[in-house]
This record gives sequence, structure tokens and C-alpha cells, in this order.
Amino acid sequence: MKNIIAGIVLFSLFANFTACKPKEEKVEIEEVKIVQHYANFPPTFHHELALEVLDASIAWINNFNEGNVQNCVDGYTENAEMSALPFGIKKGKEEISEFWTSLVKSGANNLVYTNVSVEIASKNIAFLSANWSMNIGEGIIFQEKWEKIDGKWVLSYDNFQVLEKYKTPQKNETNPIASHLSLKKVISKSKTWIEDFNQGKTEVLGNVYSPTARLNATPFENIDGKEGIQQFWKKMIDDGAKNMTFHNPIFKMKTENSAFLGSRWSLTIGEGKIYQEKWDLIDGDWFMTYDEFRMFKKY
Repeated sequence: MKNIIAGIVLFSLFANFTACKPKEEKVEIEEVKIVQHYANFPPTFHHELALEVLDASIAWINNFNEGNVQNCVDGYTENAEMSALPFGIKKGKEEISEFWTSLVKSGANNLVYTNVSVEIASKNIAFLSANWSMNIGEGIIFQEKWEKIDGKWVLSYDNFQVLEKYKTPQKNETNPIASHLSLKKVISKSKTWIEDFNQGKTEVLGNVYSPTARLNATPFENIDGKEGIQQFWKKMIDDGAKNMTFHNPIFKMKTENSAFLGSRWSLTIGEGKIYQEKWDLIDGDWFMTYDEFRMFKKY
């Protein structure tokens, strides 16, 4: 009888303990969808903008060398500002027009740009810099700010300096836009490589590299030689990488035969930064000889 009573007591205590335990709440786990960064425009959109800006700059230089001052002036916005050392600051189209008209009447011509650099800041803003020379002197362009307004690239800010004024006029036989044209070739080859990558053309991805090129890819690996580099990109595509997109790239001519490319980038699997693509002119064609980039975020 005592054992029966004890069992009833124990059962009652267990039942009360169980009843007092808080109920476990069902936790809803939110599924987070990773969205590729920099994918709000086509993969080579900024390459195409850079080519447009270079074409606008080429047209401006050609107009100047042909004496078409009005066309040059029309290449500025109404409220543009120009800082021309040691001449001072010119504000608005009228003052800028007076400056260029006076300069051309004085005999200035043979404008040549070298070491051209283009940076794409947004879909309608770009910055260009270069060294320049004329028959009367030479200097540096610190910044040309180009803006795309109503489908046309025009200058809203122009900052340059005369570093040397020649005692007598000098003729420069260099193609005035050779630096522009070389940079356009590099940009076009980079654009084609991105398109080939995004189309999964793994068999051609090594062709843009020189035979002895070096790839430093953090946190992946360092590779010497175009064959190994091609296998690297093939594996990345096989692992699911798609939609290579460059964002805010900078394209620079460093010498007549070498160029630089830097950019932020993203793929479907992550994003990072290109610190340097070094492009060299070899046997009449442009090849990448050094490529260093880093993946900062893996999706």
C-alpha cells in the first residue's frame, strides 16, 4: 500500500513539473538572398562610357588643331569653369571662349595629348587627365571633368597648367591622339575579355595574357604563365562564377607601350578590387603581363 501511495505522489509531482515547463517556441529562420553588388548595369557599361569620353576628347583636340574654336567652346557647359595656370580662372562659356579664341589667334596649334587617363565616376561623370603640348609650350592637365548631358559628353571643369613656354614655336610630329587610340585598344580588349568570360568561353581566356604573365589573386593563388592563368579562370567558371562586372574603372596610358587598369569588380560568387592590370604592347598587340586582384567578399 505504501508503494502504491508513493508511486501516485511521484507521478503527481512529475505531472506538475511537466506542466510548469515553458513551451518551446518555433523559431522562424529568415532566408537571406545574396544579391550581386555592382550588378545594376551591364558588365561592360563603364568600359563603353570610357570609350565615349575618349571619343569626345579626340573630337575636341581635332577641332582645336583645325582651328574650329567655336566647336571647342561648344564642348563646355554654360556654367563651366576653367583653371588655367598661370592665366587664372575663367568662369562660364563667354570667358572660356575669349581665352581659346585669343590663344588660337596668337598662333597656338599642334595640340598633343600623352599619358591619357580616364576614370569613370558614374553613368554621367568621368575624369580625364593627361600631359599636353602645343607648338608654343607644354604642361599638364590635372583634371577635365566630363558630364553626359542630353546624350552628349561636355566639359564642366577644366584644370591645367603651363609648365614650359617655348622661346620659339616647335613642331611635334607625334599623332595628337595616339595616346587616346592606344588606350581605346586596351579598353576594347578588356571589354572583350569580360564578354568572353561571361559567355563561358574558357578556351580563350588565357589569350589576353602574355606567355610569361603573372597573376596574383588573393586569397586564391599566384600563377606564372598564360596556361596556368587560363586554368584558373576555367575553374572559377566551372565553380559557378558568372556575370563579371567592372565598376568605376580607371584606365591609364603610362608610356607609349604600357597601360594600367584598376577597378572594383563583382561576380555572382563575390566581389573585390583589381589593384593593377598591366598591359604592354608586344609585337603590335596589347597583352596583359601582370594581374593583381583581391576578393574582399565571398557570397
